[in-house]
Amino acid sequence: MGNSQGTAISESDDADYPGGVPQNFLTPPPGRRYVRSFLFSRHVNAPFARVHLVARTVLVLCLSGALLRSISTTQPDLAGAAILFMGALLILALSGVRPGIARLYFLLTLPALLALFITWIVFNPVPGKVTLLQFPIYAGQLVIGLATWQAILVVIVAAYFLWTRKLFLGIIVGIAVAFALAHWIPLPAWNITQVAFFHPLTLLVSDQGLLIAVTKVIGYAGMIIVTIALVMTARDVELIGALRQLHCPQPAIFFLSTVFRSLDLALSDYEIIRQAQLARAIAVRPRSFFRRLRDIASIAVPLVAIMIRRSSEIGDALLARGYTLGRPMKEFYESSPWRLVDWAVLVSGFFLLYLALGPHPDLTTLLWKGI
Repeated sequence: MGNSQGTAISESDDADYPGGVPQNFLTPPPGRRYVRSFLFSRHVNAPFARVHLVARTVLVLCLSGALLRSISTTQPDLAGAAILFMGALLILALSGVRPGIARLYFLLTLPALLALFITWIVFNPVPGKVTLLQFPIYAGQLVIGLATWQAILVVIVAAYFLWTRKLFLGIIVGIAVAFALAHWIPLPAWNITQVAFFHPLTLLVSDQGLLIAVTKVIGYAGMIIVTIALVMTARDVELIGALRQLHCPQPAIFFLSTVFRSLDLALSDYEIIRQAQLARAIAVRPRSFFRRLRDIASIAVPLVAIMIRRSSEIGDALLARGYTLGRPMKEFYESSPWRLVDWAVLVSGFFLLYLALGPHPDLTTLLWKGI
């Protein structure tokens, strides 16, 4: 009796799907809050993840194009870049990324954005109506000789290294101390010769240069944010289904699916090797920067060996199942249908593309005239 009911239930479930194959590969198992993406994981019910992958990609590309248009050097649009940046933050908030991972990416991108700001200010002096700061940095000549501040720098770095077995902080402190002493105290120096090299550099900060630098930082930060949101919400199964819907060649689909589905295996293998190193007390003592580089190299060797072995196993499994690139594939069930929200996102992307390629609105000038 129980067997007949179980058979009837299974037959009724299989009858709901074509060929008895369920079409819920894109739906995570019940009870799971997070699902694996290309990098780390994201929330199952994230609003941005519900949009079709093609529509998401078009929106991110068009938004990046609009941001590039707003950070133009000849006509920077700070207000437009700020509005698009807020849109990028909204997309990141709707992507279901864990707060800890978002903070991690923010800390990783903050030095790059700060370096971009400093580089633009120092190496791209732009004259403006108001000069905020003007300071000569480099006279255009290299002075070859010996100076007291060099000895001070070497002594501080060597002492810090002998005390802590580390270099980075010692170099920073030594440079700061040597620069302060050389700037405020006249230290003796012995010049041997001077060689002309490059052109003189002057730190010139004007209102226009500051406007361009801030606009570029905001624009590039927005592009980084939307790219992270796209990568964090995309899954390998979604990419394969989107490529199938776009009628891409089967060899290309198979190659990309194999690559992206191997990312999880590579990350898990890395974690296993790292845990094995920690179990062998590899990080008991404080280690220098060069020793940490050697630890990474020691991880790379077994990781590459495992990846080679897995590729051989995958090839043997495919041959055992009679798979060849020339054979036609069966019906593909891991595809998302197009919905109304996908078309709305696609239209929004095309509007941003118009802002990127069409007439420049320049919201900053319009707001300034209104004020």
